[in-house]
Amino acid sequence: MSLKERVEYAAMKARHENKLRPWYKKWWGIILIVIGTIILIFVIASGIYIVKQIQNINNGTSEQYLAESRQAYLKAINGAADNIYGNQNATITIVEFSDFACPYCQQSYAGLKSIREKYGDKVKIIYRDYPLHDNSIFLALSARCAGEQGKFWEAHDMLFENQAKFNISQKELKTLMPNLAVELDLNIDRFSTCLTEERYFPKIKKDYEDGSYLQIKGTPTWYINNAPLTGALTADKLQEIVEGLIQLGTK
Repeated sequence: MSLKERVEYAAMKARHENKLRPWYKKWWGIILIVIGTIILIFVIASGIYIVKQIQNINNGTSEQYLAESRQAYLKAINGAADNIYGNQNATITIVEFSDFACPYCQQSYAGLKSIREKYGDKVKIIYRDYPLHDNSIFLALSARCAGEQGKFWEAHDMLFENQAKFNISQKELKTLMPNLAVELDLNIDRFSTCLTEERYFPKIKKDYEDGSYLQIKGTPTWYINNAPLTGALTADKLQEIVEGLIQLGTK
């Protein structure tokens, strides 16, 4: 290229430099890039904020759900706690879902009675009905009707100590049960009326519903300080558990 041609090319390039410059180097291109960057930063920041808010909501919902589930669980275990033996404020609570016609419950009866006698106010025992046998509901009604006159635990002991005696038809039970009232020194008319009206059936039904909610498979099922155990427990085993909890509480 001659000198003249080079000069002409340089002059042409100078005249068209602005047109040949890439858009992102032009003033309006730079403004667009700045605006786009600001918008992108805003979108990203908004996205992060929204995600965090969703996480907080989910975490809050999960925590609330867990709290509500625990409350429902504890309520199902303790229920209305109608039949309580011992100190209401004891640090050890034994809840037994039981059945007066259940042989495994009868096997645990002596051990539970020894706990009642040995530990007194250190332990609170709650008896809850979970009827599974033919005569279970009638026997549960009988114990609760005795409880109406302040003799639930006396009836509880008598029904388990004489379980075989009550393993008869319901017709025979209705004839035999007034004898229980006599032995417990109850008002027989009041006791009989309570039985005839099935006055405590709704409470027995509620116990059963709570047990079903807890997915109880059989009796006896225990909740000792809300920890579940299933099956018959010997006196030694019950004492071992109670002693362990007492030692734990003194540390």
